Amino acid sequence: MQTANIHDPLSIESVYPRSAFDSDARQNARDKETVEHGVMILSMPDADGNFSLKPSQRHVGEPEATTHSIFLSPRLESSEYGALTPSDTGYDAPIEPAETPETPETSETSGDPYRSFVESLIEAARGADFPPPPPVESLKGFRGG
Repeated sequence: MQTANIHDPLSIESVYPRSAFDSDARQNARDKETVEHGVMILSMPDADGNFSLKPSQRHVGEPEATTHSIFLSPRLESSEYGALTPSDTGYDAPIEPAETPETPETSETSGDPYRSFVESLIEAARGADFPPPPPVESLKGFRGG
């Protein structure tokens, strides 16, 4: 588990670099994938904006709503990084990326899916509202057996 800061996108990029984003997005694009790849927020930001973050995986059958963490996984758009489609041999194969439609850019990150993902990660961390951990006293003592 590593620490990142909501005020410093570079701290997030050091924990979850573009290469990990690219790899995870490609793996998540597979139709029959049973595991999602991404990043997990494990704590709310403190007064300085620091929070716990780690690259992670989650089975596709796990519930999305958890109380003590937030899991985010990158997704491929058809025009980003190419796409994986079934070939006539039955195996998945990469194809060339589609042309991106001409649209006016609404922000400086709208053309870069990695930057957009980092922004969504920052927003998710800012909005994190985890319950407090149980008191240490309740974890001590005999539990039966």
